[in-house]
Amino acid sequence: MATFSLQEQRVIIRFLQLRGGTPIEIHRQLSETCGDGVMSVKNVRSWVRQFKEGRTSCDNEPKQSRHCTSRSDNMVERVEKVVLEDRQLSVENIASKVGISVGSVHTILHEDLRMRKVSSRWVPRMLADDHKAARMAICQAILTGHREYAMQQFLRENSLEVVSHAPFSPDLAPSVFWLFPTMKDTLCSRTFTSRAAIASAIFQWSKQTPTEVFAAAMESWRRRCEKCVRLQGDYVEK
Repeated sequence: MATFSLQEQRVIIRFLQLRGGTPIEIHRQLSETCGDGVMSVKNVRSWVRQFKEGRTSCDNEPKQSRHCTSRSDNMVERVEKVVLEDRQLSVENIASKVGISVGSVHTILHEDLRMRKVSSRWVPRMLADDHKAARMAICQAILTGHREYAMQQFLRENSLEVVSHAPFSPDLAPSVFWLFPTMKDTLCSRTFTSRAAIASAIFQWSKQTPTEVFAAAMESWRRRCEKCVRLQGDYVEK
């Protein structure tokens, strides 16, 4: 494996940043090339931010004292940790947890972490090529199954098939884009005193929901898979 100096790594970071790479993606590519000599994710993130702010030099200049800001490396890491623990949190909730303004959280999410919300989940704004390939492969497998008579018969009998779930793909998960929101709209106004009561309410909801509603959700899933394939694995909004 080739050995790269830190300055050479900074040149690579600048190149990949200009191509739209996120700090995590850039660090992964550096790790594959530089091995044990790769700089830390924290340093990669710092250099990416500096290049985005207009820096052109890849030389490691002497450190200067600076005031702590809401976009410090430490704060970016804290926001990232909070999001990874619960991808459904709103910007307001995240701001409350880390103790900075909503605007600062929004900037960190979209500019530093390059995330966006898809089906109420925070996900990477730019999917890596392997993620897109995995999404396409799984969608094609699902679509093939839907076209086969045996699968259609299987679904008509209300059975279930275990299928793989693509990475970073709430837009392709029926439970996320349809089931949970639908159940929430139905049950949110009720008060439950035990888990058993919740389970009973969910069971009754499933029995009372017409089969056609579930069929429509599966049809929506199929359309989303087709669109994902057409988009070469990119996110599907609807």
